[in-house]
Amino acid sequence: MNSIDISVVTATYNERENISLLVKELNRIFDENNIKGEVIVVDDSSPDGTSDIVLELKKTYPRTVLNKRAGKLGVSSAYRDGIKLARGEVIALMDADFSQPPAILPQLYTITAENKIGWGSRYVKKVKFDSDIPHLIGTKLLNKWISLWLRTNINDHTLGYFAIKRKHLDEIVAYAKSKGINPFDKILYGLPVAAVAKKLGIGIVEVEAPYEKRKFGKSKIGFFDGIRIVSKDMLYTVLLFFKLK
Repeated sequence: MNSIDISVVTATYNERENISLLVKELNRIFDENNIKGEVIVVDDSSPDGTSDIVLELKKTYPRTVLNKRAGKLGVSSAYRDGIKLARGEVIALMDADFSQPPAILPQLYTITAENKIGWGSRYVKKVKFDSDIPHLIGTKLLNKWISLWLRTNINDHTLGYFAIKRKHLDEIVAYAKSKGINPFDKILYGLPVAAVAKKLGIGIVEVEAPYEKRKFGKSKIGFFDGIRIVSKDMLYTVLLFFKLK
């Protein structure tokens, strides 16, 4: 019998302050909700010593796993590598900077018991979205574009904060690859996951996920990077539409 209920995977690069707070907060949530969870940190050899902090945290929180990679290899591949290490029946993907609220994790986890995906969303009702204007406009525009093409029946494809049973994730990845799609070769990994889940009939339940500015450090995506990413993701959406027809 699997001894881990949920594996929370997070990717880090120069997140020493945030990762310390996050590991402590997640373990508090695990304890309060009687969930046996582990935290998997995939660190791209952060020069600020993030991996050293994780190793120290492991002494207090033994169900903490560190995968220190050789260099800055990217967020999406970090999640892919973290998923490979996960031992939980359920896998959750979460940013390390507190922009995605850990407090809703138990709710996302509970939804997976219904054989559905618990999906964090900034567009359920009027959820707080604490960000700059270009980010707000870019994400809203991109989400409307995705909904127009893929009809996933969800509102937020771009947050990337969700909990899913491992068996469902395996099914999604296998089907996607059969269509020439690798969900974790793009920053917007949630988009192909949502699109393929709809194709396979795996339900998604959105949960309000207020978006907060990061507690420490700077965003790794600049303004012009954001424009480039949104443009590429619009094209990627069209590609997914035709590959999944």
